[in-house]
Amino acid sequence: MELTAEDRSQLAGDQGEPVALAMRVLTRLGDVYGAERFIPITRAHVVGSSYQICGEAGIAIYERLVAQGARVRVTTTLDPGSIDFDHWRQFAMPEHVAQRQVRLKELLEAMGVVPTWNCTPYYFANVPVFNERVAWSESSAVVFVNSVIGARTNRLAAYVDLCAALTGKMPDFGLYRDEARRGTHLFLLEPGLEERFGMQLYPTLGYLVGQRVGDGVPVIEGLERTPSLDAFKLLGAAMASTGSVAMYHVVGHTPEAPTREAALGGGTPRATWRIDAEEIARAVEERISTAPPGAVDLVALGCPHASLDQLATYARLIAGRRVADSTRLWISTSFMVAELAERAGYLPVLRQAGAEIIVGTCVVNAPLAGWGFRVMATDAGKFAYYAPANLGVKILFLTTEECIEAAVTGQGRRRPA
Repeated sequence: MELTAEDRSQLAGDQGEPVALAMRVLTRLGDVYGAERFIPITRAHVVGSSYQICGEAGIAIYERLVAQGARVRVTTTLDPGSIDFDHWRQFAMPEHVAQRQVRLKELLEAMGVVPTWNCTPYYFANVPVFNERVAWSESSAVVFVNSVIGARTNRLAAYVDLCAALTGKMPDFGLYRDEARRGTHLFLLEPGLEERFGMQLYPTLGYLVGQRVGDGVPVIEGLERTPSLDAFKLLGAAMASTGSVAMYHVVGHTPEAPTREAALGGGTPRATWRIDAEEIARAVEERISTAPPGAVDLVALGCPHASLDQLATYARLIAGRRVADSTRLWISTSFMVAELAERAGYLPVLRQAGAEIIVGTCVVNAPLAGWGFRVMATDAGKFAYYAPANLGVKILFLTTEECIEAAVTGQGRRRPA
């Protein structure tokens, strides 16, 4: 890589050992990927915020950095931790994990990181604009900002994200460059899918697309209405779980895809698939769901973290009703959204019905396997993908409305199509 005088100064340790260490990592990364130079970044989002991810090694690294005076140089937010800081006992999270997660919190805050503890930083506190260069991890957030906002970031690993935050720069490769953002695979949708499947279309479609394209850049054509922010979120999160998708285009609806030709960068797709109602229905029944209709132990909503609109929907659907004694209803969200939902009256309604709100962490990022749940109902493709391994559960993939019914009745059932 060609280094500027500023780059060389950072690498030599003139700005402190934490910056020098970060520059050594980033320079090696740039060499591996053939980058010619560094570019400035304006924001970062760090995934090494959970004790489940970092463990004792992460704490040791952060203690060393803090002792050496490390401070982030750009707005930097945090992914969920491993506990609900205020209610970890309520969810039977182990005390040792809670103690070590609190230590991680202290170290990250000492480096100047904004303690958001959420996987949807683009809702609050860390909102990039079109074409802004950022350095983010958290797969669902990366795919959202690249695709829906049109900001630019690669899908970074833990600690690489912090290196970018400490230096304020990243090697110029991958999705920072125009050529890597061109669509690689084309998906043509049958008309009427939105009308038939509603919000469930988006995580289901994302689940299928991610499995087929791996780390490609899919182009989706045929959506007749512009999806909501939550629909885009669910679409990308599922894609980034079953594949390594860091960017997608929806023709006519995302900023870099006014036409199919623009989305493909004037090129030809490597492969083209047609998606019809039968394939979506089959995916819901056979590929995402692993449990038959019947009794459910847990209904889990909020992956990625529930928005204010989603919490309003949950409250409307369950108002005046009560979660079954045999079932738990857990909803994951962020501190910021929870505070607004409290003031708006949504959380009181949910709590009155017996729902439990998990804040700052989530079902697949916390040590919850000890509950012994067997069947989990969810409307989230990402939860459906990760929960079997993390919690040892079978999945019943339902619509949001069906999830609320499952929570109230203790039985997961699909409504007739």
